Amino acid sequence: MSGHGKGERRAKERRATPKDRRARQAPPPIGKDRRAAADRREIDRRTAGQRLDVILDITRRLMSVTDLDALLKTMAEATASLLAADRATIFVVDRERNELWSRVALGAGEIRFPVGRGIAGTVAQTGEAINIADAYQDARFNSEPDRLSGYKTKTLLTFPMKGNEGRVIGVFQVVNKRGGGAFTSADENTLASLGASAAVAVENAQLVAEQKRLWQSLIETLAITVDARDQQTAGHSQRVTRYAVVIGKALGWEGKDLEKLQAAALLHDYGKIAVRDEFLQKPGKLDDAEFAYMKAHAEKTGEFLQHLVFPHDMREVPMIAAQHHERMDGKGYPKGLGADRIHIGARIVAAADVFDALTAPRYYKPAYPLAKTLEIMDGMAGDHLDPRVMKAVHDALPALEKTIEELKPTWPKPGDQGMGSIAEAAGGLSERDRPSVATPAAEAKP
Repeated sequence: MSGHGKGERRAKERRATPKDRRARQAPPPIGKDRRAAADRREIDRRTAGQRLDVILDITRRLMSVTDLDALLKTMAEATASLLAADRATIFVVDRERNELWSRVALGAGEIRFPVGRGIAGTVAQTGEAINIADAYQDARFNSEPDRLSGYKTKTLLTFPMKGNEGRVIGVFQVVNKRGGGAFTSADENTLASLGASAAVAVENAQLVAEQKRLWQSLIETLAITVDARDQQTAGHSQRVTRYAVVIGKALGWEGKDLEKLQAAALLHDYGKIAVRDEFLQKPGKLDDAEFAYMKAHAEKTGEFLQHLVFPHDMREVPMIAAQHHERMDGKGYPKGLGADRIHIGARIVAAADVFDALTAPRYYKPAYPLAKTLEIMDGMAGDHLDPRVMKAVHDALPALEKTIEELKPTWPKPGDQGMGSIAEAAGGLSERDRPSVATPAAEAKP
């Protein structure tokens, strides 16, 4: 370069501003891209960490729920929220029927269909996730539910829930990403993270449900065994149970309290298993000695049921069942307890017991109409029956009347052992019903 050229360059450098010199010294544009990428990675890491925290929180909540229906509802709500979806459904595989079912579909009702049918059925069959950006462009999509409900499905992410042995036990399905757009690979990873703990929670809830079904079937079998010994009161335990549940609901009972009441009502006469047939099936009036012998069934009920190992939240069942013949005035049996010592559940069973004794036919009486039944029971309130429970009986009359109609096929029929004929029943009340309209249930065979 000539001296003139070098001098010109030096002159330009002297004329350059500090801003110009900083621009020449700045790193190339690629450096900005690297910083932006690093910033995005940091944001992604924070987002992933936050999402993991949410998943852990959901997992803790799922592990605390043992009722399967409640678990599926919690899981559907959490999944829809976590993936910013409009709706979520959790399907469970029914191995015996080879079907998928869900009682909880946010925004829909119960669903049941064969494994292999539709998108969720395909995922259950193959164990592979299906992510669809446009549902109506996929031949596997069934648009019929949309047509019936008026809903418009756009995007779908359907993901398998796998149990311990890698077998599909359920399916997540989330619908319509909020804000538009398809579900992403990050959404799939989120469901994969949630799926393992969700599967454990579902399997635990299924085990609890199976144990509950076993327990319930045992109680029902014991009740049927007792009822089968006496055709005069066939179906009595089942009817008392249905009426007790209706009355309990009128008192605001729900959940475990209703389950406990149901078990006690089913087993309230179990002590009759120890009563000899000559007394249990005697068609005429019992004398005082025989009646005293029959009354022992209430105490026997408590004794026998104490031998069963009840779940912790059901341990009052033997006491409730054994107290159903106690009276508010303390003149009941087997222990003559006063009102303040009688479990409220036993008071409900007592009312349901009398209600069935009056509304169903017995060998010594026809089925009383509801008006006559209430007249008699109202006369028993205060001394025998709890007035608060009787108020619930009146509050629940529509439900009780409907239940009577549903249970009529379980009534003993004329011609059954010890039942006599319709004409004999209609000919008048038995001697035990005549002394006082306030005490027919006490006079009747307990």
